[in-house]
Amino acid sequence: MSNAKYVLLSKHDFSEIAYENQSQNVFEKILAFLKQKQFARILAFCALITTLQLLHMRFYYYETNRVYETTIQIEVWENNITATESVPNVTKHNETRSQYEYFIHTSQCRVPYVEPFAENVLKIFNPLKYKYTNCTKDEAFITSIYQLNARQYFLHMNMENIARAVKPLNATAMDVRCCYRQIVRAGSGGSADSKYNLLNCVIFHQDFLVPQHIDYIITECYLGDNNKNPLQKDAFSFIQVTKKTNSTDNATESNVSGIRKPSVLLIGIDAVSRINLRRTMPQTFKYLQMNQWLELLGYNKIGDNTFPNLMAFLTSYNLTMAEAKCMPKTVGGLNNPLCNFIWNDFKRFGYKTAYAEDTSSLSTFNYRKKGFERPPTDYYLRPLTMAIEKVLKVTKKAGLSYCVGRKHYGEYIYDYALQFANAYPEEPLFGLFWTNSFSHNAFDIEATMDVKVLEYLKKLKTDGILERSIVIFLADHGIRWGPLLKLKSGFLEERLPMFFISLPPWYQKQHPDFVKVLQTNQKRLTTPYDIYATMKHILEVAQPEMEFPEVNGTMRGISIFREIPENRTCNDAGIPEHWCTCVPYEIVPTKDEVAKTVTLLVIKDINQYLVNKNISDKCAELKLETINSVEMKMIKIPNESTYRINFEANPEKARFQVTVVYNITTNTIDTKVEDISRLDWYAKTSNCIDLKEEKKYCICKK
Repeated sequence: MSNAKYVLLSKHDFSEIAYENQSQNVFEKILAFLKQKQFARILAFCALITTLQLLHMRFYYYETNRVYETTIQIEVWENNITATESVPNVTKHNETRSQYEYFIHTSQCRVPYVEPFAENVLKIFNPLKYKYTNCTKDEAFITSIYQLNARQYFLHMNMENIARAVKPLNATAMDVRCCYRQIVRAGSGGSADSKYNLLNCVIFHQDFLVPQHIDYIITECYLGDNNKNPLQKDAFSFIQVTKKTNSTDNATESNVSGIRKPSVLLIGIDAVSRINLRRTMPQTFKYLQMNQWLELLGYNKIGDNTFPNLMAFLTSYNLTMAEAKCMPKTVGGLNNPLCNFIWNDFKRFGYKTAYAEDTSSLSTFNYRKKGFERPPTDYYLRPLTMAIEKVLKVTKKAGLSYCVGRKHYGEYIYDYALQFANAYPEEPLFGLFWTNSFSHNAFDIEATMDVKVLEYLKKLKTDGILERSIVIFLADHGIRWGPLLKLKSGFLEERLPMFFISLPPWYQKQHPDFVKVLQTNQKRLTTPYDIYATMKHILEVAQPEMEFPEVNGTMRGISIFREIPENRTCNDAGIPEHWCTCVPYEIVPTKDEVAKTVTLLVIKDINQYLVNKNISDKCAELKLETINSVEMKMIKIPNESTYRINFEANPEKARFQVTVVYNITTNTIDTKVEDISRLDWYAKTSNCIDLKEEKKYCICKK
């Protein structure tokens, strides 16, 4: 390991000393007050406790902020060179507020900087409250071991752990017997992606060789003849390399070029903005910065929720085209070649493919959709996720399964990613690994998983995966409801998902122009469409003799390995006005009569939408309660004004945000109802209907 020296040159050094002196004066005054006013001792003691807590929180703020508000110089003694001589200079984009006031600042796009630890944020997020905890206190009875040479899995029984567990029961490890239940994808047609079978339990012994037709199992260990109360249950997945995959058929053809192909792995966490990553997962963020992961500072979502944003980088389609071509609510629609999933192209280029996502009820392609009639990739984890939710003990946080069995739910996804990458060290791979369980429902729960996500990112490095893979660590959008969105920065929190990319050293040497352009594009406006274009670009470079099909001219993205125009606008990038973070708005009084007129027209459109969807008999008519904020776009067109309005409507004081174009001459508006954001939690108030988009605007009648 290289010895490293870190020289920290912080602009906060003097301000911290001043802060400490100020704090010292506060303590002196409190002590004097105690001597003079005996009756005020209790009040002073409370003030002292409050001051200490604020100091502790401020210390956390400085230590976390120092990661990106400090100039970091890294000297590698072993090779006698500076880190910036051999890797991309990512530190030049450190977010020192004295350097700039914007995340990106181009001629057509200015995204203002947001302080992750502003005082109004610390009122709703105390980082000291969130600690990592294990999901179990017991020791593992069974361990899955993969032997790379044999390419086979063994189940090892940890006899010492078992012995310690049963000793209080006056038993020995030899009294314990273990069995496994194979999980099998079942069902057909519309139920193909929603059913599984759990087979009978088969007894196994020490270092059991897992049959190569088995992809997932649940293990159960019992004491003696007791078949009702297992001592421990666990679940395991296997990447069986000997099974025939769709990619195998293309492997010979794909190796003709002789060009080394990088694996491409996408690791996603739902609803994490680039701002909130810094706030809730500071250790993960620090690791990414210190290990030369490049960040796209202007990565902007293109749709409301997960589905449109993932479809954009997996298919190049916007929501309208994705629904038309992929027909996700029709059996087999997502398997149709017209659906244009990028993993099908990776298969054609000889890549093995995998897809895993936790929280089966919320999965991107299954929530209010039919899912996949056939497994979409060579390796597919959904049967296991459905089974463990039913069979293993589940502990919830914010309404979602957080711990499942002995592990955090997300760990099953990350373990599968590591298994996949390590099973094929010499072959090109494509994988999408997505978690919802610790981030979808609340902005702060991910703080409890900071150290665990960091652990897996480190494993990517120690296992050599980063040496052979382009790894993208990203989100689909920021949090879409809750207290963060009540803040002034809430508009940006929702629209700026995190995005980091790691390039293998050999790939950087082969394509120095890619690295140079990527550094420029870090501060340009980018979208999920660009990630599709980038993956297409990776394939074309790796195998130039193979044709990459253009699907009906739908490509709207630009590879991030090609320079993105400095004057790119949201319209150029395919970002609808409502999701655009580029153009400044000016504040308009909430009592402005035009603003009220526009808001009433919006509510009228929502009510008409409910009628058109034939759900007005179940959903109440909305009526304006109050207007919370109004902003008007500073770039104006004759006879038109663009407004961004936050308002509440009854019943239930439902909170909405809309971007709407108002025609002054005709007194009409131009907006799409399904682009109107719902800012509060609506699961309980809309449970009278079972329609994904419509639920946002439905308040069930009582």
